[in-house]
Amino acid sequence: MKKFIIITLCAVVAVVSGIGIHYVMSPVDTQALEYAIQENSINTNGFIIRDEWVMYTRSAGTIYHSVSEGDRVAKDSVIGALFYGDVPLDSIKELAVVDSKIKKNVSQANNLSSAALDSTNVENNIRERENRIIAAAEDNDILSVSKYKNDINSLRADNSLSTDSSVAELEAQRENILAGIGVAKEDIAANISGIFTTYFDGYEELLTPAGIDNYDVPYFESLSQSPKITKISEKADAGGAVCKIVNNHVWYVMTDISSDIVGGRSEGDSVKLRFNNMSAEEADGEIYRISDESNGRVVVTVKCSKYIENVFSYRLADVDLIFESYSGYKIPVYAVHTDEDGKQKVIGIKNGRQYDCYCDLLFTNAESGYAIVESSEDAANKLSQMERILVGER
Repeated sequence: MKKFIIITLCAVVAVVSGIGIHYVMSPVDTQALEYAIQENSINTNGFIIRDEWVMYTRSAGTIYHSVSEGDRVAKDSVIGALFYGDVPLDSIKELAVVDSKIKKNVSQANNLSSAALDSTNVENNIRERENRIIAAAEDNDILSVSKYKNDINSLRADNSLSTDSSVAELEAQRENILAGIGVAKEDIAANISGIFTTYFDGYEELLTPAGIDNYDVPYFESLSQSPKITKISEKADAGGAVCKIVNNHVWYVMTDISSDIVGGRSEGDSVKLRFNNMSAEEADGEIYRISDESNGRVVVTVKCSKYIENVFSYRLADVDLIFESYSGYKIPVYAVHTDEDGKQKVIGIKNGRQYDCYCDLLFTNAESGYAIVESSEDAANKLSQMERILVGER
C-alpha cells in the first residue's frame, strides 16, 4: 500500500511539473501575427452615368460598322457606312472581314521597326553579314555561315513589299464587294471621340453628367432597376439609331444609401469603388455630389476618371463604396498597451524574449474586440520581426 502511494505521488509530481514546464515554454496568452485589410465600406446598387451620344440615320437603309465593339474612335473618323437599300447581310459580313484584315495588315506594317523599313540600313546589315559569311567560310565555320544566311533572309523578308501587296489585294477585294452591293452609300463619321458600341438602353438622355445636380432620392427610385438593352440592327428606318459613342475619360456612379452612412462625409472626399459585377474591378473616385435627405436616404454620386473597359457595357453596378481601408496586423484590443508617455505598443516575442513594439492604432472595432495596428515609423522593434505577440497577462 505504501509503495502504491509513493508511486502515485511521483506520478502527480511529474504531471504537475510537465504542465508547469509547458506553461513556461509555450504560454497560452500569445498569438501569431495576422496581417489583414479592414475596410469601412457599404455594398449597394447604382447607375453608371456618362456622356453618351446616340447617332441616328437620316435615311432608311443598311448599316455597316467598320469598327468593332469597344474600339476607341476619334472625332470625325469614319466608323461605318449607310447603304441606301436592302443589302444582303452576307455582303456586310464579307465586307467586315476584309476591312478587319486590312486593318490588321496596316497595323503590322506600322509596328515594323524603323530599321526594317529603312532600306539603306537593311542593305548595310545584309552586306555586313555577307562579309561575316566570307570570314566564317575561310575558317570553315559552317554553323556561322548558316546563321548569317538565315539573318540575311530574315532582313530581306522584313523589308519586302509583301505586306503592302497584301493590303493592295485586300483593297481590290473590298472594291469588288462594294461593286457587287451595287447601291449608293454615305460614310458615317463619329461626331465625338470615345468608345464605340452598338448597344443602347434608353437611359442615355435620362442620366447625363449635366443633370447630376438635379438627381434626388425620388428620381433615383423612379428609375427602373432593369433597363432594356437593345442591340442596334443593321436594317435601319429613317431616324433609326446607328451607334453610340461613350466618353471614356470621365464617368460617374450614382447610388442611393442611408444618410447615416454618409454622415460626416463631404463632397470632394476620396472614395474607392469595387465593381462586383465586373470581375471586382476597382477605381478611385471622389464624392461629386450628395443630395438632400429624403426619408433617411441620400443620393451619392461618385466621379471617376479611370478607364475600365467593362464599365462601358453596363448601366447598373453592384458596387462597394469603400470610404476607408486599413492595412495592418489584426489583434485583440486588449493586446494594445499604453506606456507612461501615452504611446501605444504591443508586446512582441522573438526567440523567447519580449520586446516593446510601438505602433499606430489604425482601426478599432470595440464591438468585436479587435484592432488593426502597424508599427510606428520610428519603432525600434517592428512587428514584422516578431514571432508572436503577448495578448494577456499570465
